[in-house]
Amino acid sequence: MTHDDTRWVGYVRADHRTGSIAALAGVFSTRGVNVDSMATGDVHDDAGLVVVTFRAGERRARLLARTVERLPQVRAVLLRLADDERVRAAAVVRLPPGVAFQPPPEASVRWSGDTATGDPLLVEGPLADVELTVEAARAAGAHADAAVIQPPYA
Repeated sequence: MTHDDTRWVGYVRADHRTGSIAALAGVFSTRGVNVDSMATGDVHDDAGLVVVTFRAGERRARLLARTVERLPQVRAVLLRLADDERVRAAAVVRLPPGVAFQPPPEASVRWSGDTATGDPLLVEGPLADVELTVEAARAAGAHADAAVIQPPYA
């Protein structure tokens, strides 16, 4: 991994109005940073949460955060390393019928579902551990999965 391959998660609280997502994407685009993922959350008090994952060196990541903070529609920005234990995620994974699966023992996740009986596996925990579990499920034959990064805790 090079210095510019550090994974970041940006939590952006922005006004719920036309153009907010485009403006946010434009900041990354004009600075030559590819967005790995971007997801929107619930809207409260006319503001929504946008979660952006990307790769950059620390200096560039901090510059992006400051630039995003200056957008008129942005209310707040929180930037964390993707492997920070406070970056939490949840995923649902479906395996073929009859395949029994449990998360890897090194993954610090909470999970439910009996995949051997056809139940989906629901897993929650630190992003890195959730991703490790999803990868292991794919290797065991998972044919569908969906993951979401949860809103930040204090």
